Parts: sequence; C-alpha cells; structure tokens
Amino acid sequence: MGSKNIFENENVKLRLIDLEYSYKKKFASSNPAEVKKAKEEFESDIRRIYKEETNKDLTQSIEIYTSKDLVKQNKESGYDGTAIHIVDKKHKVDQLHIISEGSADNKDWSYNFFGLFLGMDDNQYKATKEFTRSAKKKAGNEENLQTFALGHSLANNNQVIVQLIDGEYDEVYGVNGAQISIDHLLKADKHLRYTMLEKFKVDKFKQLLNIPKSKLNKAIIKYYNDKGVIANITQRVSKDDPLYGVSSRGDFITFGDVRMTDTNPNIKGLRSVIDHIPDEDVRKLKRYFQKYAADYQKGGIQGFAMSAIGADMDFLNDLMNEEGTVQQIAYCAQNPIRLSNMIGALDQKLPKFKEFLKKVKDYSGPILDQLEANGYIDETKKKTIQKDIDEVDRLTGKLDVLYEKIKFLVDWKTVVFTLSNRQLSQSLINNLIAFYATCTELGKALGKLDQDTKDLLSLIGEGHGLTPMLNALSKKKGINYQGGDLYFSKKGKDGKEIKVNLSSAVRIYQVGMAAISKIEDEIDRYQRVFHHEIHDHFANQKTALTKAIHDMEANPSQYQYDLQFKLASDIAGFGSKLDKISVNESFHTAALPECDGVISELKKQTSDKKRFVKDIRSSIEKLCDEDKQISALFDFKA
Repeated sequence: MGSKNIFENENVKLRLIDLEYSYKKKFASSNPAEVKKAKEEFESDIRRIYKEETNKDLTQSIEIYTSKDLVKQNKESGYDGTAIHIVDKKHKVDQLHIISEGSADNKDWSYNFFGLFLGMDDNQYKATKEFTRSAKKKAGNEENLQTFALGHSLANNNQVIVQLIDGEYDEVYGVNGAQISIDHLLKADKHLRYTMLEKFKVDKFKQLLNIPKSKLNKAIIKYYNDKGVIANITQRVSKDDPLYGVSSRGDFITFGDVRMTDTNPNIKGLRSVIDHIPDEDVRKLKRYFQKYAADYQKGGIQGFAMSAIGADMDFLNDLMNEEGTVQQIAYCAQNPIRLSNMIGALDQKLPKFKEFLKKVKDYSGPILDQLEANGYIDETKKKTIQKDIDEVDRLTGKLDVLYEKIKFLVDWKTVVFTLSNRQLSQSLINNLIAFYATCTELGKALGKLDQDTKDLLSLIGEGHGLTPMLNALSKKKGINYQGGDLYFSKKGKDGKEIKVNLSSAVRIYQVGMAAISKIEDEIDRYQRVFHHEIHDHFANQKTALTKAIHDMEANPSQYQYDLQFKLASDIAGFGSKLDKISVNESFHTAALPECDGVISELKKQTSDKKRFVKDIRSSIEKLCDEDKQISALFDFKA
C-alpha cells in the first residue's frame, strides 16, 4: 500500500487543473530556456497553492514533465497534459500526478457543447495512455510509484477510458467531465466488445446498439466492476454543467463515485431542458452530427449546414466569379460532372437536413420555454432565438424549391440538352444564382442564430468552469476564487463588501519585500564602495607615502645618485656624499567628499517603501481578523 495522496485536498486538485491550463502556451514554447523557466514557475505555483489551501509547506522534491516532451503524436491528437512527479525518499513518497487538459474557455461553447455528439477521437485516448506510460517511465517506473489522474471536461473522458481499458491509475479525479459514450467505448475496448457480443448472442457491433439501453448499460458497468477499475474513479459534477445536462441522453454511461454540487442556485441547470427530447431522437441527432464533425470543426455552424445540405459552395463560388450569363453557361458546360454531383448530393442530403431541422423546430418551443423557466433566457431572448430558427427553416424551404427546379434541368439525361438550349440554360443559371444567394442568406441567418445564442451558451458554459465549482466547495467563510487566485471578502462598517485578492496581495508583498531587500543590499554596497574608493584609498596612499619618507630618512645613502637630489645640489656638491635626509611632511588636502547624507536619504526612502509594503500586509491581516493561516501566506517561500 502506497502513501496517502499528497493532493487529497479537493480544492488543491481543482486549482492545479486550473493552473495547468494557464501554462499551456508557455509549455508549448520552442525555446528550451522559456520552457525551463515555465516549469520553475509552475513548481512555485504548485507549492503556493498547496500552502494556501492546506497551511502546510510542500517540502517534497518536484519534477515537471509535459506532453510536448514525451508524446510523439500530440500534434496529431491535439492532446496536452502535464505530469507532476513528487518524491520524498525519507517518507517513502513516490507519486505521479497527471493533469490532462480538457476544454477551459467559453469563447466557442457551441463547439464544446457539440463535442459529445461529434464523437470522441481515439487519438486523444491513445495520446493520454502514451503520455501516462511515458511519464511513468520518466519517473523511474518504480514498483511503489503511485499514479493519479486529474482532468476536466473532455480530458475526463480520456482518462476514464484509459482507466477502464488499461487500468493505469491508482486514482482518477474528474470535474465536470464528458461522460463515456457506449458506442465509443465498445469501439475502443475490443475485449469488452467481444464479451458483449457473447453475452447478448449477436454477431455484429451494430446489433449491440439495438440492445435496450438499460440492459447494455448494466452489463457494461458489471464488466468493469468485475475488472476492478471503477472503485477508484471520483467525479465532481455541477448540476449546472451542460455536459451533465446532455449526459442523461444519447447512450452515455457515468462511472465511479459521482458527487453532485449546485454551483449556481439561481438557475436550474440544463438537464430538465434536455429531458424534453426522447432518447431515440437524441441518438438520431447524435449520429447525424457525427457525419459532419469535420465540417463543423472547420467551418462552424455554417460549414456544418452547407455540407449537410449538399451544396458545393466551391463550385457555386467559381460560377459566380464568371462574368455574364454566357460565361456562366460555358462554365457549367465545362464542368457538367461537378454540377451533376452537386445535384446528386442535394438529392441525398437535403431531405435529411429538412428532417433534422424539423425536429429542431419541433423541440425548440418546449426547450426555449424550459430555458426561460430555468433562468437562462428572458422572454425577449426566447422570441429572438425562435425567430432565428424560423428564418433558417424558411430559407431551407426556399432552397428545396430551387433545388427541385435545378434538378429538373440537370437530370443526367437532359443536362447536355439543357446547356445547349438557350432558354433552358438561362433558366438553369438563374436558378443556380438564386440558389447561391439563398445559401448565402442561410449562412447569414445561421450566423445570426449563432450570435444570438452566444450569451446563452456562455451562461450555460459557466456551469462547466472550474471557478464556480471552487467557490461552491469553499468551506472557509469569506474565501472565494477568481482567475486562479484566492480572494477574501468581508462587509465593512458601512455594510459594503470589501473584496481582496489575497494571492495578489501576497505576491505584491513578497515581490515588494524582495525588491526592497535588494535595494538595501545595493545601498550597503554603495556605501562600502564609496568608502573604499575615497576614504580608504586616501588612507592607503598616505600610508604608502609616509612609509617611503621613513625609508629615505633611514637610508640616505641609497638615494646618493637619485636624480631629484642631484638637481637639488649645486655643481660644487658634485662628488660629495649624502649623509642625511630630513623630510618635513605635511598632508594638507581639501575636505574629502562625504556620503553620509546621501546614504541617510536613500535609507529613509527605502524605509518608507518597506513601511508601505508592510502596511499592505497588516491591513489585510486586520481585515481577516488576524487569521494565522492567512498571515502565514505572507511568509511563505516557494
């Protein structure tokens, strides 16, 4: 049995996951010196967070590994992760904490929201496994090495699958995680798939998906329970997390000990909204989305729609670039295959897109009503979104009418005849131009729908974030979190809230005191140099001169032929002997410069600065009622 998890404190776990996101760009640098510095800063932040949350110093040795260092295919998979290796041989601590990155920001929450339905990429699972095993190897792969996984959002999906299939971790902790899709799990785990085929006596993978959901779920959970890989999985989930909202539908399984938290009491979450859609329809929507995952990721909602409709926008754009009807007819005559292929694609795809849109429209009313009831939108926003959906539906109907006209003219039997007939070919071009214009309008309408739902999706996305979870779990009165920092709030005498960024205040205090200490050292150095260069130098020169005088007086014969004495004597003295030298020394100099006044002023200014920085600390300590734990943060050194 290994040592206790160093990061057992849940707030430490959450803040480390959040911290790792903030170092993504630094760790991705191609400059080794920058990466080295980033790792040093990351280690320092780990120790600071541990101190802030536990009031204890993290004294163990720490080494940082990144996925860029160890994973060959992270560019292909998009995987990012960081491993924290903690060692304390004296206390037999050898722990590897692997933080896999998920989806942190809300800038495009439509992508995050659809991520579940677009399907999880096996490359991410494989990269997570590769990084875990490579980090273990880097850490020495000792028998007593303990490995802990930490992840948020889509990263939770990857680390849970690695645990279920490969059993790589001693503990798995996930927060607001994407849950596991049955079809993804069956595809990734060959042994599970074989076992389920045997159990339900079917021959093909697709037949498994026709097994009643409750029976298949129960069998899969039992399989992994028997394997012994579920007990050490813990998931902290916000009731307001959109991934939790959608996980009740579409064949998802939630593994492990799930701990629910209400991070925003003012809204009722998304689950009751999604519950309006039957399971079967969610499955159909999911499979439909999966077909156009790449198009959505490349071109957003517009890219998804154009591909789902079957419109060849490259062909239509080239056609529109031709000048005049004659040239446009000629272009079609030169590219009959492209024209026919587009009509064939429209024939296959447009009816399915209309069916999909009809379901969206049918459910939009009840869903928007529930979103309003749950506090996500007001009546005005609801009407705006509904109007946007109606406009998309209207334009899709218009496309269908134009498609039927074009199809009639471009039937494979009549396309050559159409293009050779002036009236028919002109009619074809007019309909293609109208079709292109309607596609453009549809793109704008979808863009408006996307824009009008951004605030909604951002509000939904807030429930997915780490900060609301940290604040909901904060047990200490007046303590909350924002932007990775620790805050303290308290009502002042006037009843107004006073909010202080403790992490920032500690940084200001420590950086300020370090800067002041450096200034004091420089003042001392200046004082020493000044005395050495002025007073000490004068004294040394005086001593040397005095010594030379005494030597001359004691040994006059040695200076018999010294030029200065020859010049001092007249011609008559030539050839005589020098018996005595007597020097009347006198050291009259101007007053030496003094630096005491300068030093005094510099020290006064430094003292004022130090008092100011210390006042920051004392005022915060006073605000926090002399809390010893908070006071200790100021003295902490990473």
